[in-house]
Order: sequence, then C-alpha cells, then structure tokens
Amino acid sequence: MKNKNMSLISKVKNRYIGALLAMAILLSMAMGIMQYLLYQQSLDAHVINIAGMQRMLSQRIALYSAQDNQRDSEALRQAIDKFESNHEFLTKTESSGEAIYLNEALTALYYQGPVQLDLQSTTFVTLSRSRLQQSTPQLMEQIFTASQHILPNLNDAVSLFEQHARSKTEMVRKIELLIWLLGLLLLFIEAKLVFRPMAREIAEALDKLEAARKLADDALHSKSRFLARVSHELRTPLQAIQGYLDEYLRSKDTQQLQHVKSAANQLDVLLYSVQDFNNLSEQEVVIERHQVALREVIKSACIAFQLTAHKKSLAFNLALSNELDVTCYCDCKRVGWLISELVNNAIKFTERGSIQVFADLVIDEDTPYLEFVVEDTGPGFDYQQLREAVHSEHFQGTQLGLKRCQLLTSALGGRLDFSAREPIGTRAILRVPIEIDNQQVPAHTMEQVSARILLVEDNLLNARVIEKMLQPIAKLVTHVEHGEGALEVYEVGKFDIVLMDLNMPVMDGFEATERLRKLDPAVPILVVTANTNAEDLDKVYALGATAHLYKPLQPDVLHSKVALLLNKCGDLVSS
Repeated sequence: MKNKNMSLISKVKNRYIGALLAMAILLSMAMGIMQYLLYQQSLDAHVINIAGMQRMLSQRIALYSAQDNQRDSEALRQAIDKFESNHEFLTKTESSGEAIYLNEALTALYYQGPVQLDLQSTTFVTLSRSRLQQSTPQLMEQIFTASQHILPNLNDAVSLFEQHARSKTEMVRKIELLIWLLGLLLLFIEAKLVFRPMAREIAEALDKLEAARKLADDALHSKSRFLARVSHELRTPLQAIQGYLDEYLRSKDTQQLQHVKSAANQLDVLLYSVQDFNNLSEQEVVIERHQVALREVIKSACIAFQLTAHKKSLAFNLALSNELDVTCYCDCKRVGWLISELVNNAIKFTERGSIQVFADLVIDEDTPYLEFVVEDTGPGFDYQQLREAVHSEHFQGTQLGLKRCQLLTSALGGRLDFSAREPIGTRAILRVPIEIDNQQVPAHTMEQVSARILLVEDNLLNARVIEKMLQPIAKLVTHVEHGEGALEVYEVGKFDIVLMDLNMPVMDGFEATERLRKLDPAVPILVVTANTNAEDLDKVYALGATAHLYKPLQPDVLHSKVALLLNKCGDLVSS
C-alpha cells in the first residue's frame, strides 16, 4: 500500500510539473513573439517617420536651391545629405540582396515600372548636389520640377510603408488571438488529460484507503470478537477434561481417561483453529496431509461434546462404521475442526430432543471419502439467509462462520450440504476425500522395532512425554536439549533415527539437521515440531530432513512413522 501511495504521489507530482512546464513554455513563447512584434512595430514607426521625412526634405532642397546665399547653401548640403542617407536606409538590403524594409509593393515602387523611385531619388540627389557647385536659373528650375515630380511618389511610398505597418499590426492582433486560443486549448488539455484523471486517481486512491481502513477495522473487530469467543469455546473440551477426570478419580474407570484424551485432542483442534484464522480470513489455505487413524480423528472431535449434550438433557448418539478402521492421509486438524463446528452448532441450537452423528467411509468413482452426518432437532435453517450470510448466526462456535466452513471444505476438495428434517431439525452432510495409507507397517513389523533413538528437544516436559511414547519401539532413547549437544553425542554414539525439534537454544534444528546430514547421509531425521510454517518446513527438508510430525504427537502415529522410516532404510533391529 505504501509503494502504491508513493507511486500515486510521484505520478501526480510529475503530471503537475508537466502541466506547469507546458504553460511556462507557452507563456515564454508568447512573450518572445510579442517582444519581437513590438520591436517590429517600433521599427515600422521609425521607417514611416523616415519615409515621411523624405517628402519634407525634397521640398526643403527645392526651397534652398532657389536661394543664393552662403547660409542657405550649408542648409542645402545638410538637407541633401540627410535625404541621401534616409534613402540608403530605406533601401538597405541583406547580404543576400533582399530588401530589409521594402515589401513586394514597395520594391515595385522603388525599382520597377514607370516610377522607379530609387532612380528618381538618386537623380534628384545628383541634380541637387550640382546646385552646390553652380547657380543658374535653368538648374534651379530643373531642381524645382524634379521635387514636384518626386513628391507624389514619396507620398505613395509613405502610404505603402503605413499599409505594410498596418498589416503587421493586424498580424500581431491575430497572433495575440492565437496565443489566447492556444492558452485556452492548453488549459482544456491539462484539465482533461492531467487534472481530471489526476483528480479521479486521487479520489480512487482515497476510496481504496477508506476501503482498506474499513476492512482493517472490520478485521480488527472480527478478530476481537473471535478471540473473545475462543475463551468461551475452549471451555467445552476443558469442561469435558475436568468432568471425566473427576469421574476417573471417583470411579477409577480407565475409560474416563480415554475420554480425557479425546477432549484434549479436541482442545488441540480448537487451538489450531486460532492459528488458522488468518489464513481462512485471507482465503490462503494451505492443506497439510498427515498420517492418522481415521476413527480416532472423528472420535476425538465428537467425544468432548457428549458431556455438553448431556448437560442440556439432549440424547447424543455417535455411530461410527467399521470401515473407518483405517490409517489415512488427510488434514486431520481441519477435518476435526469442521466436524467440531457441525456438532457444536447442532448442540447450541437444539433445546430438546437429540443429536445423531453418523460417519462412514464411502467410495465414489474409485475415490475414498469420509462421509460425516449430523442431525439435530433444532429450529432448522432459513435457507435465504443461508445463501446470503457471510457469518451466519446459525454458526457461532469460534465465529468463523458458515462461509468459512464452506471455504475450508472446498479447499479440502469436499462438499458441505444442508437439508431440513421432518418434522423439525437440520441435517448437515460433510464429504471430504481422503487417501488410504496402503503402506502401513504391519503389526508384526512394529513388534520387531527396537531402535536406538536420538531425541533433540529443549523442553524437558515434552522430552519426558516423547520418551514414554517411544518406549514400546526403542532399545535406547538418548535425549539432548539442543543441536550442538546432538552433534557431540552423534559423533561418539550409534543411532538408528534422530527426532529433531526446530526451535532450540544454542543451535537450532535447522543448523543441526544440515550438519548431521553431512556427518551421516543415510540416517533418518524426523522433525518433531509445533512450527507449522510451510517455509520453515521447506527449509528443513532442503537441509536434509527425512519426514516431519506436528506436536502434539499421537503414540500410534509416532510409532508408525518411526517404523516406516526404519523399514525404508533397512534399519529394523530385532529385539
């Protein structure tokens, strides 16, 4: 967002500078043209003044030529010199021979036709200068006649110079009008191509910022509401754990401990849904496949709700098909969460009657599916609201909502359908594809496993629990608290498999995996971690990890994974 804003600011700035630059160029050009034309106008006035002076000088020369005294002779000389210099000025040419001040009509007047004012002027000057050398009545008469003959032509020249100047003035007016029109056109172009799009982009950017702010506010409100609901929803499995533990302490019935275990698994699923909330909100769901016992996934998701249903005086019937006794690969946390949402929602909105839960393994076009059905005797759905709701009020739970349930089901490649029951209630049917594990380690093979295991785990409590889990399949479990200790122990001992945590002090699991792989290219390295970050898993696999399991671990899954890795490596050790 910051980069987009900076790009918009830069674009607006560049367009604004471009518009100002275009206007500055136009104004500069207009100023230059106007200054040039004003100079031409002042020059034209000077030329007209000189042309008019020629008429006066021609008559003065004729007047002084008729006088016969020394003072008038000097005045005559000055008048002749001035007339001659003015004529040279008016007929001045460029180096190319083109006249500077004469247009086509003036050129014709001065050099062509019967007038030939240039020849008349030079003849008149020559004749007048003769008067300075001699004074005869005939010469005076010739000068007077010549002055009268040249005067109308000089008048015509003045008229043509004035007409030429007026044409330039008209051109100045037209140029001023053109500059004004160009200025208006430039402003229109800038308004249409610069300022209007710029205003639109700014408005769109502001709308996007407002939408982003609203989205952030909604997300913050949604997360706040979600986290507030989490504390409430966690009470369901915690209540089951506490209730079954109380029953165990009273009756010493070990079946109650199995219920505690199932409730703990349900608590793990709920905690996983907290971590999964951001991915679901952003619709960036990464499916994770784990090897699990399918029946246990379903039982763990449902068993915690038996006590909840009992407290509401609801009958809770759980029917699981024998076909579910398989080991499979699926995203067990998300499947468990979906099952929990469906069961939890049914209990919440059923005040009397029963909750019926069915699960089976079905084959559809050679693809195995988990089919999970929940039936309740609640008020049922408003199907119009069901189609329109983003966070259906019929789906409370952790407030992830029906929309996200459908999103997650779709991401898993499954389908979630609802239908009405007669006379009251709702039926929810969840179908999720699974992959049956055809490479399960046979029971007799499991019994043969007696491995020397190196456990790298910094949490002592977790280490003790994992050691207990490994006892049925381990000849020896050596525990170290960080990667550096693992390297030291591995160099002096012999181990069949390494269980590696990732986040540890001194040396983490990434570096330890890389260095262990260099020491022994063949030893299986099973990453056991609570870190579900996909990038971290890709990194540790690139460094040499063989497989991974997520915490909390299930003993049967851990045993199967260890046995499978040792079997592939040919390292099964007979007890």
